[in-house]
Amino acid sequence: TGFSQLKEDDGEKLRSRSWHGQFRELTRKCIVHNLTQAAS
Repeated sequence: TGFSQLKEDDGEKLRSRSWHGQFRELTRKCIVHNLTQAAS
């Protein structure tokens, strides 16, 4: 699934402490994941 691939690529934990920071971090992870999937 998508979530397991995200965990596999970048690790399971988010580094940000605030909700807003976690949201931005997760959004970036999803964007990078989608770009790598589109490139392969």
